[in-house]
Amino acid sequence: MDKIKIDHNMPLWNLFTIYKGLDDPSYTEDKEKMLIEFQQLFDIVKNKNNSSRAADEQWIESVIKKIEYAEAIYNNLYSYCYANYSTQTADAEIIRELNNLEKEKLKLYKTKTIFRKKFTLSQQQINNITKKNSFLQNYTLFLNETLILKKHQLSKDMEAIVEELLQPGANSWSRLQEAISSDLNVSWKKKGTKKTATQLRAFAFSKNRKIRKKAFRKEIKAWKSVEISLAYALNGIKGTGIILNKRRRWHSIIEKSVFQSRVTENTLKALISAIEKSLPSFHKYLNSKASLLGVKKLAFYDLFAPLPVKEKKTKTGEIKDISLWPFQEAANFITETFRNFYPEMGSFSENAFTKRWIDAIPHKGKVGGAYCINFPLAKESRILCNYNNSFSSVSTLAHELGHAWHNEILKDESIIHHNYPMTLAETASIFSEIMVFDRAIKETSDTTDKLFLMEMFLQEVTQVIVDILSRFYFEKEIFVRREKGDISAREFSNIMKDAQKKAYGNAIRKSTYHQYMWAVKGHYYIPSLSFYNYPYAFGQLFGIALYKKYLSDKKNFPDQYNNILKESGKKTSMQIAQQAGFDIENELFWLDSIDYIRQIIDEFSEITLSGENSK
Repeated sequence: MDKIKIDHNMPLWNLFTIYKGLDDPSYTEDKEKMLIEFQQLFDIVKNKNNSSRAADEQWIESVIKKIEYAEAIYNNLYSYCYANYSTQTADAEIIRELNNLEKEKLKLYKTKTIFRKKFTLSQQQINNITKKNSFLQNYTLFLNETLILKKHQLSKDMEAIVEELLQPGANSWSRLQEAISSDLNVSWKKKGTKKTATQLRAFAFSKNRKIRKKAFRKEIKAWKSVEISLAYALNGIKGTGIILNKRRRWHSIIEKSVFQSRVTENTLKALISAIEKSLPSFHKYLNSKASLLGVKKLAFYDLFAPLPVKEKKTKTGEIKDISLWPFQEAANFITETFRNFYPEMGSFSENAFTKRWIDAIPHKGKVGGAYCINFPLAKESRILCNYNNSFSSVSTLAHELGHAWHNEILKDESIIHHNYPMTLAETASIFSEIMVFDRAIKETSDTTDKLFLMEMFLQEVTQVIVDILSRFYFEKEIFVRREKGDISAREFSNIMKDAQKKAYGNAIRKSTYHQYMWAVKGHYYIPSLSFYNYPYAFGQLFGIALYKKYLSDKKNFPDQYNNILKESGKKTSMQIAQQAGFDIENELFWLDSIDYIRQIIDEFSEITLSGENSK
C-alpha cells in the first residue's frame, strides 16, 4: 500500500500557495486586476450597438473571453476568503473582505444582465453559428442558457437593485446561519466543559448509546435556543426566492431548480418515484440494524451508531478495532484505490495529502460538514472536513477528493465550463465513494468485517436516499406555506418531523425525529439555489450506474469517465447521460441502480438473521 507522509495525525490545510494573507501583494494585485477586468468587460458589453451578424459573433467571443478571466480572478480571491472564513467564522476582517468582494461582484452581475439584454440571437441562429464557428461551438450550452435566462430576466435597473439588496438581505441571512451554527455550543459536563454543535453531532458515531442519546438531546436543546433567529433567516431566504421567481416568470421553484440542475421535470419525477418505491428496502435495513443493536426500533440518534462487532487480533497479536480508521490509514487506502482505477487519479490524491490541501480537524469557529473549493488561477483545490476516524469520514474524504479530481480534469478549461450542475458534481464525488466501499468489501472474507462495511455503506446511502427524500418533502412544503406568510420555528419543526415520518416510516421511533434538521443543514440557506437536496440522490444513483459500467469494462471505462467529467460543463445532465447510454427520464434506470443497493440490504439482513456476527 502507498505510504503517504503527513506531518500530523490530522492536517490543517495550507493556503499559503494561494495567498499569504489579505495583505499579500499577490492578493492585492489580483484584486486590482479583477476590478480592471470587470470594468473592461462592462465597457465591451455596454458599448455594443446594433450591428451585423458577423459583428455580433465577434462581440460575443470577446465577451466570453473577458468573462473567463474576470471570473477566474474573482473566484480565486473569493475562494481564498471563504476558505479562511469557514475555519474562523468570527474573523471580522475576513467577513468584511467577503462582503467587499460580493459588493465588487455587483458590477459583474450588472454586466451579465446587460449582456443578456443585448443578446439578440434566436435559437435557430445559435444553431447556425455554432455549426461554423469553432470557438463558439464550444460554448453552445452557454449560449442556449443565456437565451433562456434572458426570458427570465427583469429590467436592467430592477436586476441591479435586486443584486444590491441581496447582500444586506438574503446573503446576510445565509451568513447568519453559518455564524450561529459554527459558534453554537452547550455545556457537556458540570465542570463547564463545552461542546460545539459539530462535536455533538460527531457523538452520533459513539458506541455508547447513552452518550449518543445525551448528545442528541443537548443538540436539540442547543438548536432550540437559536430557533427564532434561524426561523427568521430561513423565512427571509425562502421569501426572497419566491418573490424573485415570480417576478422573473418562472412557473415554479421546481422549474428553475431543474434548469439549474440541467435535467427535466420528468427526470425529477422519475427519480423521486423510484426512491419512494425503494423505501421498504431501506426500512428493512433499518430494522435489521435495530436487531443488531439490540433495540426494538431505532431512534434517530442510532442512525450512525457503529455495530457492536467483536474486536479481532491481527497477525501481530494486536487488537484491531475495525470501526476505527485513523486519518493516515484513510489517506493511504483512498490513494491506492484511486490509483487502481486510474494511475493519474492516485497521484493526484497523494499530492492532495502530502501538500496539505485538506483541513480535517474539528474545532470551534469552523463550519460543520465538508466541502471542496476550487482555486482556478492556482489550479488547485482545498478540502474541508471534520474527520472523526469513522469509515463514514473515510467515505466523506473520498467524496470531496472526487470533487477535487473533477476540478483537476477541468483545470485547463474555461471557467464557464467549471459551472457544471450539482447533479453531475455529486456524480463525481459519489463515484469515488463507491470505489472505496467496493474495494473495502471485496478485500474481506470475514463476515464481521463485511457486515461492518455493508452497514457503513448503507448508513451513508440511507442518508443520500431516504433522508434526502425527507429534505425534498420539507422544502417542497415550506415553499407552499411561505407563499402564504411567515413560518414560525415550531411550524418549521413540525414540517420537518412530518417529512421524516413520510420517509423513514415506522423504522424510526417517532418521538426521536430530529425536528431541527432545518436549522442544521446550511443547504436550505443558499439564496441562489433551492432544492439543494435531490442532486445528491441523482449523483448517488447515477454514480452507481457508471460504476456498474466500469465493472463491465475496466479497461476502457476510466477514460470514458474522465471524458464525462470534462464535458460536464458543456452539456446538460440529459446529454451526459445519453453519452453514457442512459435514459434518465425512465424510472427503470433509477430502479436498476437502486437494485444494486437492495442486493446489499438483502445480504446484510440475511447475515443479521443468521446470527453469524454473534458467533
